[in-house]
Amino acid sequence: MVRKYITPGSVRIYGLPGTDHNFGIRDNGSGQMWSETKRVGSINYWTGDVVLDQKYVPTVRPWDALLTSLGLKREHQQPVECEFEVSDLNLAPESQGSPTMDLTYSLIITGQTRGR
Repeated sequence: MVRKYITPGSVRIYGLPGTDHNFGIRDNGSGQMWSETKRVGSINYWTGDVVLDQKYVPTVRPWDALLTSLGLKREHQQPVECEFEVSDLNLAPESQGSPTMDLTYSLIITGQTRGR
């Protein structure tokens, strides 16, 4: 069985409010999203879900969205762009079992006993 997942360390998001468009935000390879200077959210590599601090989430007012959809107003926000790499993870068990190591413990009994 092969499953696709996002390669840790490959996620870049550009065009979010409050971020430098040249740097954007990036994942650090352990599930955290960072701007140039601080942690701003998290990512799930299996599902692709990204959770960001509220100030980095683009907002569109309902009135502006209506006017834009009717063609009466042009969007002035730059588009949000995302790039990432996808890898295959082989989840199938190997046909040959890996050798197991038997662990043995030895118990050393001394002649000392506790008196009552």
